[in-house]
Amino acid sequence: MPIRRRGDGEIVEEPTKPLPDRGSQPTTPSEAPTEPASPPADSLFSDAPTAAKERWDSPTKPVSREDREGKTRILSPRPRPERTTEDRTPATDPMADPPVGWLVVVRGPGKGNVLTLGNGMNAIGRGTSARVRLDFGDANVSRANHARVAYDPRERRWMLSHGDGANLTYLNGEVVMAPVPIESGAQIQIGETTLRFQALCSQEFDWPDVDD
Repeated sequence: MPIRRRGDGEIVEEPTKPLPDRGSQPTTPSEAPTEPASPPADSLFSDAPTAAKERWDSPTKPVSREDREGKTRILSPRPRPERTTEDRTPATDPMADPPVGWLVVVRGPGKGNVLTLGNGMNAIGRGTSARVRLDFGDANVSRANHARVAYDPRERRWMLSHGDGANLTYLNGEVVMAPVPIESGAQIQIGETTLRFQALCSQEFDWPDVDD
């Protein structure tokens, strides 16, 4: 039993208080046994990358083995479909309409441009329907058939004639009222544009002369 001294100096023994029965007393929070808390469901993937974890949780985006293990995947390029002969655009045959001469813009809008002449009638104009399109900003050139330069493959000769243009056509400074023959080096004036004529085919040469 514990011994203590009272205020008058007398020593007395006090009875020992019995300890409470823990089996019959309620357990306080401080005395409750500590048990390891169950890990949350998400802790199973705490070590996995965030992107892989989200894909695992999504039923429509399964996580591949490479994503779970953090490995790099190498994707093979898709093979390109082979082009067949039918898919290729056939090349234009330059001899379908072989060049027989040229008109070169030597003065006015479009200076330096070269226009190709073919067999037969070559109508000159600004519009898209003109065989020889002279559309470089000269509004005095008619849209269609302002003038015509013709090559006759039978006679192997060249002719110039005025067409339907409101403005006149000039050959070497002279107005053209009826078809006239022209030769290489001649200058044709239409509106504010001057063209130099250069023949390829003539009495000395034509494409039939070099047929295989």
